[in-house]
Amino acid sequence: MSNPFYDLYNAMKRSEKEVLISGSGSTPQGKNEKNRSGQSYLYKRHGMESEVIEIRLKKKVSGSFLNQALQTSIKRYPYFNTRLVERDGDFYIIQNAQSLVARRTKTLARLGHISCGCHLVDITYYDCSIYVSFHHALCDGRGIMPFVETLIYYYCNPAYGTEPLPEGVRQADDPLLPGETDDPFLQKYSFDDQKEFISLSRDAYAIPENVVTGEITNYRYEVRVPATAYMKACREHNATPVILLALLMSRAIAGIYPDYDKPINANIATDMRDALDAPNTFKNCVKSMILPYSRESAEKSLTEQATEYRELLNAQRDRDYCRREANAMIGLFDKLDSLKSYEEKQKIISFYEGMTLNTYIISYLGTFRLGAHEKQIDSIHLYNSGTTGLGINMICCGDSFILDFKQNFSSNKYVRTFCAQLEQLGAECRVSDSIPFITPGDSIIKRETESVVPAV
Repeated sequence: MSNPFYDLYNAMKRSEKEVLISGSGSTPQGKNEKNRSGQSYLYKRHGMESEVIEIRLKKKVSGSFLNQALQTSIKRYPYFNTRLVERDGDFYIIQNAQSLVARRTKTLARLGHISCGCHLVDITYYDCSIYVSFHHALCDGRGIMPFVETLIYYYCNPAYGTEPLPEGVRQADDPLLPGETDDPFLQKYSFDDQKEFISLSRDAYAIPENVVTGEITNYRYEVRVPATAYMKACREHNATPVILLALLMSRAIAGIYPDYDKPINANIATDMRDALDAPNTFKNCVKSMILPYSRESAEKSLTEQATEYRELLNAQRDRDYCRREANAMIGLFDKLDSLKSYEEKQKIISFYEGMTLNTYIISYLGTFRLGAHEKQIDSIHLYNSGTTGLGINMICCGDSFILDFKQNFSSNKYVRTFCAQLEQLGAECRVSDSIPFITPGDSIIKRETESVVPAV
């Protein structure tokens, strides 16, 4: 028998949600903005772990200058001052009435939790580091990168002295770019289905550590490589930064496991914005490409391998191929949209949570535009916990490439063997000790465990 007071309460809560959903979106002028592009990150059983961009300065961070920079920068990026509202298992982006505030703390809050104002982006700092935590359901690394560049610029000007705006960095009063808040996964794409597409297998060699465990602590190794030496090696062997990274890592794994019985796959996170005619969107817009390393590959020279990888990447970046891949993702989102509750949608996503990508994963965020303030920045890092096996994030920052090896195990055998490969090409590198760390799962939906955890 229904409880009339409970029914009335639910009706009032639903009405409140509908008012909020119809009142704003990524911008104050938006409305009814369902999160489509990030759906697969919203239904994880224990929440999606925060992605963290850590800007490590050479001097201690000033909280007053950082908050001043944050309040100035967020004017240009209203879509990062938002939160999510859930209705019937779907999530909608709305403006957040609570302003973003940079807090001095060693801990990272759960995104979506009241401790960070229910935001999906959170700014904290401690000693010489600024931590920009973001939720992958809201945006990807390329989506938040312009905000980080703007934040650095407006922080460094009062802190160290005014410098010219780096080319391409957005100012607080710049208008939004065309399509900047568009969701690229609202409708399916047309493509040439008569074209013959490349076919690559994900049935690849699995390193022993590439298994799901209940351990939440991950481990990180930070590698710094001089950009001049790294790019010299790239030019000498017809490689791009990502191709050289993939080749040396796969060679390293082949050396550690000489009896590998399947191709060693580097799974490369790839931006699809251009192929989907959404070059300016801040929303999540990535797919995974494969670079396999087989015994046949091992017989070739490094230059021959790199040239072959260029062809493989070009085939997987093909406009029609990407649009076909996007349609497959949209098919999953359509299936989720057809379900009427959070629990039903979570059951679908839980099937994918147990799946792993063999052999390892690479993500290259690109080069941060720092201008004259480059001299104030020690390094920039990208990392998140929740890794199964081995993942590598790469960033170009000033005169260095910064690589963060993320693992669910503490051994340094992969990073050590990779660096040995790199040093054979004349590129000396510096490697940190093992760094245990956790980035917390979100609190968009209340779960059993609600807590904050250390940043490192």
